[in-house]
Amino acid sequence: MGSDPHQPESVAARNRIATQGVSPREVSSAVRPEPTERSAQDYLPLSEDAAARFVEDWTPIVLSQLARFRLPADLAEDAAQEVLVRALRGLPDFRAEAKLSTWLYTITWREGVRAVQRYKRRSQRETGLESEPSADPTPPLAEQADERRHLQSLLDELPPRQRLALGYHYLEGLSVTEIAAVMDAPAGSVKAWLKRGRDRLRARWNGDASLS
Repeated sequence: MGSDPHQPESVAARNRIATQGVSPREVSSAVRPEPTERSAQDYLPLSEDAAARFVEDWTPIVLSQLARFRLPADLAEDAAQEVLVRALRGLPDFRAEAKLSTWLYTITWREGVRAVQRYKRRSQRETGLESEPSADPTPPLAEQADERRHLQSLLDELPPRQRLALGYHYLEGLSVTEIAAVMDAPAGSVKAWLKRGRDRLRARWNGDASLS
């Protein structure tokens, strides 16, 4: 009949994601897991047990990616669920031309962009003004003894594409070519975002307030 053969797993996965609780705190404070080098074949055929393993393996990675978009918790939670459901639906047709992780980053990037757009529209409806997503209030940098938190705070101040490109490159280990594929942008643009982001970080780290 016309039903999607993968739909039961997708519905079950959505319910499982919800019941496991992709909480707002997890979205904002997810710790980047070690890279997982699994292939699509590790989850196929896509039974309910295989879908459960996929969700367990990849939820931390999806959360860490979405945290960089600095979305409100409810939109980030919705986006995480949508990423995993979309990935499960597409997994049987996945072609191993790219790594599974890169394919999932691409889905997460696109869903994150859509979530940012939804946030802008919602903000416009609520306030009549179009605004950018903003980070949760944080203590002054001088009060943050941990250099990692200091660096994360500086990253949060970068323009979105610079921030995301740096995260993909230095935290996830993606090459310029892979980042270009994930962000659907020319490699030259990715190189420019990385250079400008590094320059801004260096200037802010050294206390230079004049950023060009």
